[in-house]
Amino acid sequence: MADAVTGRSWRIARGPGAFAHARDLARQTLESWCWPRERIEVVVLLVSELVTNAHRHAGTDAWLHLNPTADGVRLTVRDASPEQPAQRTPDLEADVGGFGLHILDHLATRWGVETHTDGKHIWAHVPSSTASPR
Repeated sequence: MADAVTGRSWRIARGPGAFAHARDLARQTLESWCWPRERIEVVVLLVSELVTNAHRHAGTDAWLHLNPTADGVRLTVRDASPEQPAQRTPDLEADVGGFGLHILDHLATRWGVETHTDGKHIWAHVPSSTASPR
């Protein structure tokens, strides 16, 4: 797959409709790469969580990158804040979130945070098949 397609990148500006726009871009890109629908939905959920975190916690625009790998996709969301993400305990009663990194932990085969001069990059690898090793 990595030989057949090239990666895609977008700036996701803060504002109304930003999260839906990011989800749509990810979905359309993976569909054009002929990904299975159920795997697309995994990536779309992670894109939504990471872009939301960039806007909400970093307070900056987000830059979304989807890069094909031999067995899946590496998605990266960059924001302009060097502050590292912190895993929170989700609070179901207060409806304040806290699920993002837990979801990332569960759905990505691996993920990490890289600090750069332009902020941080949170990346995740998602296999294109459920048969791929975790």
